[in-house]
Parts: sequence; C-alpha cells; structure tokens
Amino acid sequence: MRGLNVHMKKLLSVAVLSFAIVAPLSAQQLSDGSSAEISEVKTTFQEAAKRALSGPRIQGLRPTPNVVLEGAEDAFIFPVAGSAAAFRTETVIVNRRNRTQRIYLYYLPINGGASNCSKQGRAVDIPANQLMLFTDFVPDVFGESGFGSVVVFGVDSAGNNDPNAAIDGNARIWSAAAGGGTASQNFPSMSFAIPAGAQSAFGLRSDEFYRTNWGLFNYDSHTRTFDLVFSGFRGAPQQITRDIPPCTLIQERVPGGPYGSLEIAFAPRDGGGAFYAYGSSVDNASSDSWSVPARF
Repeated sequence: MRGLNVHMKKLLSVAVLSFAIVAPLSAQQLSDGSSAEISEVKTTFQEAAKRALSGPRIQGLRPTPNVVLEGAEDAFIFPVAGSAAAFRTETVIVNRRNRTQRIYLYYLPINGGASNCSKQGRAVDIPANQLMLFTDFVPDVFGESGFGSVVVFGVDSAGNNDPNAAIDGNARIWSAAAGGGTASQNFPSMSFAIPAGAQSAFGLRSDEFYRTNWGLFNYDSHTRTFDLVFSGFRGAPQQITRDIPPCTLIQERVPGGPYGSLEIAFAPRDGGGAFYAYGSSVDNASSDSWSVPARF
C-alpha cells in the first residue's frame, strides 16, 4: 500500500469512561442483519484505562518471554486505525459471550499528547455471539478523521470494567489499488494486558528497497522515556531515546540504515508495562506492506 506509513501520521488520543449514555450517533451492521446504536459516554479514557490496569487479571501478570496475549479478552487495542485521503479502515468487533456485552471505544490520535487522556468515548451494546462491522471505522464511530490508536473496553451496565467480557476484533486499512481492487495492511486487535519489560519487533525490512516506521503507544497516565535499538544484518545497530506523552501514540521513520532484515527493540526506562509497540514495512516498488507487533 503505497505511502501507508507516510499517511499514518496522526495516531493516539485517550478518553475516560462515563456512566451516562446520551443521544445515539449512528447505527452499524450486526451479523444477524440488525443494527447497533452508537452512543456517547462521558467517562474519559484515563479513567477507563486506570480501572482496567488496576484489575486483578492484569495486576497478576508476570513477564513471559516470547508471548503475546491474543484471543477474546475484556479489553484490547487496535494499534492503528483511521481515515485520510484515499485510506479507510474496515473493522470488525465480536462479542464471544452468550449475553449482550456493552463496550466503550476510545480514539487516540497520533501525537495527541496529554489531552488524549481526557477524551470521551463511544458506547455500543453487541448482542450475544454477534459480529459488528464498521466500513469506515473512525468517522463512523467517532466522527473524526486522521489516524490513531483505538482502545476497546468491555464494561458492565454501570460503566465499570467487566473482567468477564470476551471481545475481539480486526482492523484492515485499505485503499484502491492502481490495477483495480484494493491494497491493504492488517492490524488485528492486541491485548491491553501487557506484561512489564522490554519488547522487540522483528521480520521487518529497511534498506534501498523497503522503508519502515515504528510506532509506540504509551497508555499510562504520565510521560515515559523509552530506548529504541535498531539492528539488522547490514550495518551497525543504532539507538535513539524518545519521551512518549501519556495516552499517546508516536510514529516515526526508522533512522539510519540500511539494515536489511530489521529488528526493533523497545525498552521503557521505568521497566513497566502499559505500552504497545510495532513496526510497519513497505516495499518501495510494489507497495506491498506488513506490520509486526512487538513481543516479549
């Protein structure tokens, strides 16, 4: 997908959960052919994230090498989603429970800074064992454009985090291909329950024929410092340091090179969790693209 990494320059903002639901914004298709109402919530992202991060399941995690938590959970992250120029995001969210599940969704624009923490979210009720489809996710749900991260929480009827929720999803960013049809890059949902410690993304390419961006989403409530190391089969490793504001996604071009096959290490200086990292590579000739989540 030509220029995908260039166009994704607006990613994370955060919002806080609220108990009050107000007027519906729109309706989206469910797998049984009916529609689901999308409503606004007053709780901010920071409040919602704090509740989820203090939950017993996340607090009990221990760092496990080479493991990324996947599958239906009570909360998850779409690393990148949005709409800009020729790009759209088609998204599916699924409720795996045998009962209706309320979810809160928060859109956090790239480079949004601490103001993302006070963003409010959207609420929707998904019937038991149903899929919900959004054909243009960020405008459909949030009425916004650009790119950022989206965080989805399963909640109960009072707006509190629901540890029994079993939700999952997939986001596909696509554009029309020059020869017809579409070209796309897939960003499946990733766990909100990230163990503490360093992560790395590998299987990327950065040289004369490929370009790569890295992304890092800090969903904690304060600015954090990260050390990033870029290493490959060609040339010497390079290290940079970045301060990532709270509730914010930062995405940048990989510095230096050429590296050939590339690994990116992401290490928080505080040794904590509550962050998500990834790499995204594009073939300069064909615009073939792929993303790699960082793992432990």
